[in-house]
Amino acid sequence: MMRMRTAAVMLATLLIAAASMSAEEVRILESAEDWAVVGTDDFSLRIDRTGAIGKVMVGETEYSWLIRLYTTPVVPETGEGLRAVQGEGGRSLGPPPEQFLVEQRGEIVCAIIRQVAARDEIYQGEPLYNLTQIVTIHPSGLVNLRYEFDWLRLLDFKGASLIMALRAAALDGCRWWAEMPPDRLGGIISAAPEARSLDAIKGPMRTFVARCEGEELHLWVNESGRVTAPRWNPDDYAFTLQVPHTGHEGSVYAGLQSVIDVDLKLPVPREDEP
Repeated sequence: MMRMRTAAVMLATLLIAAASMSAEEVRILESAEDWAVVGTDDFSLRIDRTGAIGKVMVGETEYSWLIRLYTTPVVPETGEGLRAVQGEGGRSLGPPPEQFLVEQRGEIVCAIIRQVAARDEIYQGEPLYNLTQIVTIHPSGLVNLRYEFDWLRLLDFKGASLIMALRAAALDGCRWWAEMPPDRLGGIISAAPEARSLDAIKGPMRTFVARCEGEELHLWVNESGRVTAPRWNPDDYAFTLQVPHTGHEGSVYAGLQSVIDVDLKLPVPREDEP
């Protein structure tokens, strides 16, 4: 266990060091009232007012088209789950967030989204939880995603997760490994429609690395519940990070806080590389 922790600290240090090695600032490339595209000449991603993230690009390669919260709270009167997804119109988490702040902070860009989650179908539209989402983008391609849930009342869930859909084509042939204490898993990713290369990832995960032609994509899970990585469709693998305290068919209580915090390090070449 001590070796696992030492390796985790070393990886975190390397990621932070990499973030400081690029001289180019992250900037807001395009923006409108309800969305912003953030990045550099090497990579970019789009953040919507709803908190939905997509068009995660490195050069001309799309690594993810979807990073969103998927929740299924239970309607008390029926016992049925109610689908709620960031950015999904009438089936969203609730009313559009009042605050959508994307700002330059030195060489990084930070987006802050605060929302009160509520649906008319549950407790007559009373607030269910406060959600604070913070997205921090570094010039190295390091993206920190943090979701803070402050639960306002007793609530049952069929499930609640952050889903990060990674393009299978971008990872085809990449060698991967994952630290899932006490185990270390690994293999090679296939983009074949029937391939299920990452099915072994089930449980608490610390790190995931996919090495592709010399570059590496990292996921560093700082806080989360159970992690899985099933094949979502013929085009995507979906890393699914469970919202802590929700579980499957679980209950959360007023006053609790749940946090998902994950670093996504895109395979952006460093300036010191040939």
